[in-house]
Amino acid sequence: MLIRRGRPVASRHKTALTIRYDADVVAAFKATGKGWQTRMNAALRDWLQTHSARL
Repeated sequence: MLIRRGRPVASRHKTALTIRYDADVVAAFKATGKGWQTRMNAALRDWLQTHSARL
């Protein structure tokens, strides 16, 4: 049996990038504790579902 080490393969591919947010926005998400980046991603995903993708 082969034991795989490291992070498990994700069901969704994520892209690493550099982005700048207002300090108060980041502070509000960080204040919610561990997992704030996941919650920020969920908030952005929710916004996309409720707004038109037209730009």
